[in-house]
Amino acid sequence: MHKPMSLSPVTPIDSTTRACRGAVQSCDSGLGGTSCYGAALMPCDLLVGWLPVPLRLAAALALLLAVTVIVVRVFRQRSLRHRRVEEELRAAKEELERRVAERTDALHHANEQLKQQLAERMRVEEELRQGRNMLEQIIDTIPQFVFWKDKDSIYQGCNIVFARAAGLEDPASIRGKSDYDLPWLREESDAYRTDDRSVMDRDIAKYHIIEQQLQANGERYWVDTTKVPLRDETGAVVGVLGIYDNITERKAIEEARDRALAMLESLLASSPTGILVYDGESGACVKANQAIATMVGGTVEQLLSQNFRSIASFKKTGIYALGELVLDDGQTRAMEVDISTSFGKSFEVEVFLSRFDVEGRHHLMFISVDLTERKQLENEKRLIEAQMLHVQKLESLGVLAGGIAHDFNNILMVVLGNADLALLRLPPGSPACENLVQIEQAASRAADLARQMLAYSGRGKFVIENLDLTRVVQEMAPMLEVSISKKALLRYDLAPDLPPVSGDATQLHQVILNLVINASEAIGDGTGVISISTKLTECDRAYLSESWVDDRLPEGAYVVLEVSDTGCGIDREVIPKIFDPFFTTKFTGRGLGMAAVLGIVRAHKGAIKVYSEKGKGSSFRLLLPCVHGAADHPEPSPLRELWRGSGTVLLADDEESIRVLGSDMLRALGFDVTLACDGREAVELFKTGMDDIVCVLLDLTMPYLDGEQTFRALRAIKPDVKVIMSSGYNEQEVSQKFAGAGLAGFIQKPYKVVEMSRKLAEVLGGEV
Repeated sequence: MHKPMSLSPVTPIDSTTRACRGAVQSCDSGLGGTSCYGAALMPCDLLVGWLPVPLRLAAALALLLAVTVIVVRVFRQRSLRHRRVEEELRAAKEELERRVAERTDALHHANEQLKQQLAERMRVEEELRQGRNMLEQIIDTIPQFVFWKDKDSIYQGCNIVFARAAGLEDPASIRGKSDYDLPWLREESDAYRTDDRSVMDRDIAKYHIIEQQLQANGERYWVDTTKVPLRDETGAVVGVLGIYDNITERKAIEEARDRALAMLESLLASSPTGILVYDGESGACVKANQAIATMVGGTVEQLLSQNFRSIASFKKTGIYALGELVLDDGQTRAMEVDISTSFGKSFEVEVFLSRFDVEGRHHLMFISVDLTERKQLENEKRLIEAQMLHVQKLESLGVLAGGIAHDFNNILMVVLGNADLALLRLPPGSPACENLVQIEQAASRAADLARQMLAYSGRGKFVIENLDLTRVVQEMAPMLEVSISKKALLRYDLAPDLPPVSGDATQLHQVILNLVINASEAIGDGTGVISISTKLTECDRAYLSESWVDDRLPEGAYVVLEVSDTGCGIDREVIPKIFDPFFTTKFTGRGLGMAAVLGIVRAHKGAIKVYSEKGKGSSFRLLLPCVHGAADHPEPSPLRELWRGSGTVLLADDEESIRVLGSDMLRALGFDVTLACDGREAVELFKTGMDDIVCVLLDLTMPYLDGEQTFRALRAIKPDVKVIMSSGYNEQEVSQKFAGAGLAGFIQKPYKVVEMSRKLAEVLGGEV
């Protein structure tokens, strides 16, 4: 019996089996058990279990090779699928990048467009702003009267010309006002509002509304008004715009023309203007009035018998040739001629020649005007215009003088105050006292000059007294002696017992000093005589009309002050310019003296007459009107000791030098001092120390808050605060600003310690 076969030694078969199984498992793991073409469905044991060992090995190898081929094919398919996915992902990425790039470009383009739009908007806004500014300038500079209102006829704006006509300083102040708030008459305002309503309701402009208007200055103008509707951006009517011209002069001309046409026949018969009418074809005279007959020295009948083509004087003067030219082209012409008539009379005449037709026939009309009286009137007009121009120059000088005087007073305040303090601190026997007195006197004279400049500019006031002009000159004699050349001799011819004149002594001192110094300079380095005389004279209108400037002074008694010299004299062509501001024949920088002299004399309601001839000297004659009564003789005020107080004084001034000086003065009078450089600081210091402050000294002109604003702020903090206002302007002007406001006092710059002491004693209840 054969023994059964043992399977344990068949290692190759087992190895082959395991290899087959491994291949199947690999196939299963690689493909998920679904793609090995059924190889995994057949167990290796069943395939090779019945074969001999060599065959089994060969079969296992073949099977392993087949499985390997299958796996390679599967992996190749997977690789192709991965590459396809990667291609799709790359394409998607490229598409995304392309879209992102396109979107970025679009956003960049949009951003650039937005920048351009913003730049364009800023440019348009700037153009609009410039346009508005230009429009405002145009409206304010055109000579016509311009205004605009809302639907209720309430003014919303106007130009400066209209504002002045309405009595307003600033065009902005018209806003919110109606016609009834302005100086127009009631019936005028009613008519204006009726026109406004018509323009707005009908939405149609109204042109050339001719009407009268009462001005703020009391005059009545004829005005030519045009009104148009004002619309908003939607086209709706929201108001009315008006513009009008002053046609008073044109209206007068038109009325004169209408009257002339209506009275033509009467004019021909009785006109004082000479009128001649000639037939253009025959040249025969067909009309002549009595005026022309009287003018030429003949009769109307004699003139009617003449023919203009045969009149010798017409041919000699060119009137004949001009008449033929007018007949030929119909253009009116005029000429001025000196004519000698055939009736033996000579005169200067202005002839107007014009052509007109009657029943188809040309006629030539001569209108003749005797120029004798007109020439005289033109000469007077030129003189008046020159004088008015001079007055305007003087007014401009006054504005300049006021500004200079205000600043000059601040400078003098430091000089005068420090000299005054130095005198107080030096012993009476000090050698420097005399120098300080001289400084103080010079500063006082300069302060007088500043007050004159303020008075001249209208910002100050004259100290008016009844003055004896002879005594005024006598008081000045010592000053005049030292003011002239050593080679010039002063002679006086002063009338005693003259009636007084009303005036300011300091101002008249300045006039006399200027005239005498000018006389001395006219004499120059040579020897000469300066004569000063006073007298009383009667002046008629003709005599006064020849003076500088003719202010239509009344006839009557005038005191005369005459300053004459034997100097070089003045060229005839220069005399009309000597009173012009800044005109001078001296070195550059002079030229205000004579302008100031004329201004002061005019302010005293007087006049100046000038007589001069080149090489024969000059004479300036001042005419001042007399007044009734006796001359004033003021007594000097007695010297008093300084009053001293206690407490703290708050001093506010924007000039550091004045703060330092004022502080020294106040401490010399026993006070503590708190200093502020402007109004705002003064208010803050007062808030913190009001319990110790007994008085506040304010400058009128300061930055941030001026004196007036600071005063009102201090009163709001403490109603009973005692405030003294200080200014270079006079008390009268300042008091008008603070009338009824509770201002404790005023002190004018420049002031001295004694004036400060007196004012503080007055305000704080001390005894002076």
